[in-house]
Amino acid sequence: MPFGKRVGRRARGRKTAGSSGGQADRDWSDAQRLRYWWQAERELLLKTLATVPDDQLNEAMVEGAWSPIGVAAHRLFWEAEERAAIETHLGGGVPSLLEFPTSRINSTNAAAVASLGDRPLTALIRALQDLRGRTATLVERIPDADLNTPGNPARILLGVALEHDREHRQEIESRFGTSVQDD
Repeated sequence: MPFGKRVGRRARGRKTAGSSGGQADRDWSDAQRLRYWWQAERELLLKTLATVPDDQLNEAMVEGAWSPIGVAAHRLFWEAEERAAIETHLGGGVPSLLEFPTSRINSTNAAAVASLGDRPLTALIRALQDLRGRTATLVERIPDADLNTPGNPARILLGVALEHDREHRQEIESRFGTSVQDD
């Protein structure tokens, strides 16, 4: 999917960070909400991947789809691209990832999974955790004004990334019956 086509949706039915359950996230700025859900969906995807039984790590979620290992490899590749795009944005440039040609999505995904998918899931999860920690450091440097402005490249990048993680987490939960809750 092209990066510029999806934007993060507002979370529904979950507690927000720092809330006691009664405080709705409607009191948060877009920047606060986006950073929170960006991080929460990343953590939930990693936790969900870790719950897949060992004997099912290489099983496709549906006919023609990736296995959990393939999903982890896929997200590791795109995480590196997202991080580079955020670096470009922070440096004052326009991230080329936002203009990634849709005609290359499938071949790029296939190449990413083929090149990274032979690693054990635990190694892929560790690599994702490490890279995501470094990406989170960059995300904290994004000015709130950027994340509060509709159409801003940083807002689009984070919105698409959180939706991407959410989409794959839900696929895994649906196929393997695993489910984890955010804290």
